[in-house]
Amino acid sequence: MNRILSALAASLLLFLNAGAQPLALASANSTRTFKVVKKHEDIHVYERWFEVEGEGRETRELKSEFKVSAGMDEILSQIQQPEKVAKWMKAVGEVKAIEGQGASQWVSYIRYDVPWPLNDQDCLMRYQLAREQGRVYVYFRSVNDNRVPPKDGVKRLEGIQGLWRLQALGDGQVKVSYSMLTLEKPSMPRWVTDPVVRANMLDSMVAFYDLLKE
Repeated sequence: MNRILSALAASLLLFLNAGAQPLALASANSTRTFKVVKKHEDIHVYERWFEVEGEGRETRELKSEFKVSAGMDEILSQIQQPEKVAKWMKAVGEVKAIEGQGASQWVSYIRYDVPWPLNDQDCLMRYQLAREQGRVYVYFRSVNDNRVPPKDGVKRLEGIQGLWRLQALGDGQVKVSYSMLTLEKPSMPRWVTDPVVRANMLDSMVAFYDLLKE
């Protein structure tokens, strides 16, 4: 187990540049456990809140978990291929590959068509794939990239971090865990954003699961 953790830590350090805070470190100071906030059958959405170091405020970490009968590469294709991501990720207007499609590290552009009262948003996301003994990890975080400059009327999101964990359970079953958070200061009150954020996470994971069952 120590060798697995060391290999994953090395991969993550190569992935992150100076000043980035990986998901596992950013929320490590949280003493709160995850609580279920939405569910659909066996697909659950959890959240917990933790303090953003040095800012005197809190932010949310969201997580969804479920089991599915599918191969690792089949699941990975839903994460790596833009045309497939666009089918399961809710409130998305555009997904396109910028760099490294099909490689272990890639960059994607994502534009969100966010419902009122929020504004449309976009981001550039860098992903890093790591494999280790029946487990697959896909780290991701938002980055700046001049190849896709910000657009008028579309908010460029920053400070997003996340992690996909895929664990083979045997008999063709895989446990899928998807975690994400944002360190960006919120522009709207929680009573406005909470229903949207939670519903989008659940709807996305249900669609992700359904595509794997087709």
